[in-house]
Amino acid sequence: MTEELDVVFFDLGGTLIDVSVPREQLWANVLSRHGKNVDLSRLAASIKAADRDMDDHLASIQGMDEEPFWLEFNSRVLEGVGVDVASEEVASDLSRSFCRLVADEEKWRDYPDARPLLEDLSHRDIKVGLISNATNLARRVLRRLDLERYFDPIVISSEIGHRKPSREIFYTALDRAGAAPSRSIYIGDKPAVDVVGAKNAGMNAILVDREDTFPGAQCFRVRDLEAIRTFVRV
Repeated sequence: MTEELDVVFFDLGGTLIDVSVPREQLWANVLSRHGKNVDLSRLAASIKAADRDMDDHLASIQGMDEEPFWLEFNSRVLEGVGVDVASEEVASDLSRSFCRLVADEEKWRDYPDARPLLEDLSHRDIKVGLISNATNLARRVLRRLDLERYFDPIVISSEIGHRKPSREIFYTALDRAGAAPSRSIYIGDKPAVDVVGAKNAGMNAILVDREDTFPGAQCFRVRDLEAIRTFVRV
């Protein structure tokens, strides 16, 4: 890190919170409805491979129609587990199931290591902010989980019209925090969206790779938030 830190920014989904149903379980449930039973470990491995292979593509979407991206993502996962099913039918079922899941505020949970770190940071003379590619659902989930109180500023893409990895969303957060890029750090779970985006804005960055999806990532990489304490001296 280049200097002492004035602010620590976090990503939200996949970093601090996640839905209570693992993605591989959601996939398994959908495939089962279409007469295909696939081992959860094989599905998890195939989903991780798709995450890794399509990371750069995810960063390039920038508010465009996401359907083609997810169709390709789904196809890669299916190919990875050797399942040949009617793509339109399964894709539609997957889309409906995923949308129902993420739109349900009750299905979101904070990771066990998130609240202790945020609580400890709240007692330090350092700002804590949030930068998320999300809709107003993020604010509702933060309130329900009683996490909103830890962050100032909270910058959400749908509210400002810019998405990560664009510099603009990071600059907005830095401006609201009154912090210089070199005296800030961003912590997120996607290399191209979070790490590259933050670095392009002049910030320090750490990848939280909980599932060891990106072992070759060329950046600071940790497996959980406990390891962040080494960098921010909590």
